[in-house]
Amino acid sequence: MINHIVVAVDASPSSDNAVDLAISLAKTNDAKLSFLNVIRDMQLPESVMRMAEVEHIQGPRSDVLRFVGEKTLKLADKKAREAGVMNAQKNVAVGDPASEISDYAKSHGADLIVIGTRGHGELKGMFLGSVSRKVSNLADVNVLIVR
Repeated sequence: MINHIVVAVDASPSSDNAVDLAISLAKTNDAKLSFLNVIRDMQLPESVMRMAEVEHIQGPRSDVLRFVGEKTLKLADKKAREAGVMNAQKNVAVGDPASEISDYAKSHGADLIVIGTRGHGELKGMFLGSVSRKVSNLADVNVLIVR
């Protein structure tokens, strides 16, 4: 039995498909549903971090990413509500996407992670599906990878 599903969302086509499938599974199993958007934490060299201009570069970038993440979560929640799945949790995390997704699932007692095969990574053409593969290796629970 599936009791709690965590869905990684990033507004990519495969993420949209993952949301649709997770909603269906949550409805069928009367499971709790949590949507998670992860803002990639980009580590900059120490020398760059000391530059005054970095504050102005990072601020707007992180604000834009957070806005997009929250909008993506609202759209996923709207789909869930329209399908009759109420009270879905919406969460934004910052860090390495695979680690954050795996850690969130573990710390919140999820028994299934649903994730799209390809996201909006910065080098998406180079490492197709790298986050979903890493999640499947890191997670202590079942991972359903959706195309």
